[in-house]
Amino acid sequence: MAGTSITIDVDSKPVRDGLKAAADTGRDLSPLMDAIGQAVLTSTQMRFEAQAGPGRAKWAPFAASTLKRMPKRRTPAQLLRDSGRLYSSLTFEAGTDQVVVGTNVVYAGIHQLGGDIVKPEREGSATFIYAKEGAGRTKDGKRVGSKLRFAKASTRAKSKHTRDFTVPEHTIHIPARPYLGVDKDDELEILGTITDFLKGKAGFEGTP
Repeated sequence: MAGTSITIDVDSKPVRDGLKAAADTGRDLSPLMDAIGQAVLTSTQMRFEAQAGPGRAKWAPFAASTLKRMPKRRTPAQLLRDSGRLYSSLTFEAGTDQVVVGTNVVYAGIHQLGGDIVKPEREGSATFIYAKEGAGRTKDGKRVGSKLRFAKASTRAKSKHTRDFTVPEHTIHIPARPYLGVDKDDELEILGTITDFLKGKAGFEGTP
């Protein structure tokens, strides 16, 4: 699985004992690893629906400033679901003795762990047009306010009102919103899957 790598060890003696018992059967463990991977993947996807991490801890909400500038197309606002790319990239890879659940999206790590992104200073420009009426409107319908508008792409070439500006260096803080991990509920699901494998229940390759 290419991309940023985050390793989360499952430190659970019952799970370790269960996996050892499964290995001691001498059977191919690939179907078991596949079933565990599917269970953890489903749990991870459900965290995006619940907007909460392992242990059902709620994710940090949007900052008030973020909600203020958020376009109407993003309402109702959903954390980590702007484009759906991160959610749809979640997958798992199962082998004969391990399973990896994760994503190859490069920005996945900072959302899982949180951190600061330093944006360097940059130069820019904006093109404006002057409208005939102000952008605001009073209760009686009178137009008021600035007549200055950002020019659309189709009118930029016709406008002579362009201003250069400098965006200073600044830091964007991304709060941790963990979605990967194995909590107590996942542990119980994994143990149940191992039990089904040991009992030879239908659905596992090599079942007697």
